[in-house]
Amino acid sequence: MSDPCCTVHRSQISSSAFLLSQSDICQPLPAHGPGTDESAAQSLKALADLHETLIPPEQLQETAMQRLADEKSFSVLVIRMDHFSQTPEPDALIGDAAASARQACIENEGFWGVFDADKLACFFAKKDEQAGLDIARNMQESPEAKLAGTLTIGVAAYPALDYEKSEILINAQKALEHAEFFGPGSTTAFDSVSLNVSGDKYYQAGDVKGAIVEFKRALELDPENVNVLNSLGVCYGVNQELEPALECFKKAAELEPAEIMVLYNAGYVHMCRGENEKALEYFQKAGQIDSGVFEVAFQTGRVHMEGGRPDTARKFLESAVSINEKSGAAFRYLADCYMQLDRDLDAAAAYKTALKLRPDDAEALSVLGYLYEMQGKNADIALMFCQRAVEMVPDNGLFRHRLGRVYFYRNCCEQALEEFQAACDCGHDSFEYLALSRDMTTDKDQDLQVQG
Repeated sequence: MSDPCCTVHRSQISSSAFLLSQSDICQPLPAHGPGTDESAAQSLKALADLHETLIPPEQLQETAMQRLADEKSFSVLVIRMDHFSQTPEPDALIGDAAASARQACIENEGFWGVFDADKLACFFAKKDEQAGLDIARNMQESPEAKLAGTLTIGVAAYPALDYEKSEILINAQKALEHAEFFGPGSTTAFDSVSLNVSGDKYYQAGDVKGAIVEFKRALELDPENVNVLNSLGVCYGVNQELEPALECFKKAAELEPAEIMVLYNAGYVHMCRGENEKALEYFQKAGQIDSGVFEVAFQTGRVHMEGGRPDTARKFLESAVSINEKSGAAFRYLADCYMQLDRDLDAAAAYKTALKLRPDDAEALSVLGYLYEMQGKNADIALMFCQRAVEMVPDNGLFRHRLGRVYFYRNCCEQALEEFQAACDCGHDSFEYLALSRDMTTDKDQDLQVQG
């Protein structure tokens, strides 16, 4: 979702998600703010001789706010020692990085402290963002910093939007996380992309509310940022707030008409609202830009299927499964499509693949059992599949009807009668087979009486 990673996923397995520019694998919530003295114990020990100037992590925020209480402007740098975890001599690296930070503070009347085990923080009163960036770059070029390898630095300044003074240190940390996308030795100022990166992390951790806060603030800084608009729309979408989601996607599409993500997402919202023809317009626009995106091909096929156009749907669904061979949902829809086109053998093969990928797909189980019964083969498997589908969804009348058919053609008339009755009770039209089963049961009872 953030700018440095805005590549479209072409093999996303989920068929019910909005298109994102990053993976939506759940991660821990981002930890914002200084670490603890315990986590930074090695750094504090290595800098023991500097206690007259050093501020430890647990005192950093409070001390900084006390010193900056009367300041109307200031900048903050959060500095990461890039090679901290790889160096065999961390104490020397910490000392060199601290020397660079200390010298910068002497030259610019600032103060500094330890932010975490591998990070330092510097504060400069009456320095704006540009001044903070200049100080950061001078630090990176200093002899001490070069001894330390490379330093990656995030810069933030006060005032900014409606942020409190106490939040600027965290903004600098977010800028550092943004800078990490550009590799070791980078410097980035806090901006809308920093907030987009932060919002991504909240979203990936499952905190959609926190993500929305970040994306809204990002839009205050850059109202026409297409990636942020898309990200905010996704958050609204997963919260089922479809109207504001659609507004975000439409605005993004107006700003960038060739952006596949926002075109797809706008179409997906329309589909969720039951506006399939409007959805199709967006999906087709996205497909014209790039026909190789799985979600676009799959959802286009779905819309055509729901519109009663299985022949048109087929090529899109076949394209979808060729793009992503691990999507059970796509194979299921393709199998349904083949069924409507009377291509039973192809349908059976597609249902089998769907079940391998999604063994809990009750619809595929039921239909495949029905197909086996119709083809007169794998009778025991046909029965087992239909039974499992009914066990999974006992109130599905169609599943009950299919199971009844399997029993009926195996001359299990009592079980067939029970299933057809259950199918009727669930609202499925099984009355013809229900009557036939009753007749069969009556005939069987009469034969038994004669034999007796």
